Amino acid sequence: MASAGAPVLTLALTNPLWVRAYIGETDLGRVREGMRAEVRTDSHPGTVYQGWVGFISSTAEFTPKTVETTELRTKLVYRARIFTCDPRQELRLGMPVTVTVNTSKEPMKSDDAAMCQ
Repeated sequence: MASAGAPVLTLALTNPLWVRAYIGETDLGRVREGMRAEVRTDSHPGTVYQGWVGFISSTAEFTPKTVETTELRTKLVYRARIFTCDPRQELRLGMPVTVTVNTSKEPMKSDDAAMCQ
């Protein structure tokens, strides 16, 4: 039995795995779709998960509520989706991570995006 309005099932797509990240307006000109990225988490120090920028929103939004500093709350950011590989299945949904985009390397070619398979 489930009460009205209560979820009975949560469905999550885990392949491809992706991170919701935000790019500040001042960095937007240096980041493009296809650029290589690294994902790190506190749960597995020293482990780097390889990834790439898969999507950058075309519209700005205010910094999400989870960012607590006064300086960041008033600035516009652009939502991005960073796809990542997790062959050992160590990452979990909702886990906080740190994303670093390598702006000095060339963006990946379309066939490089299949690197997780």
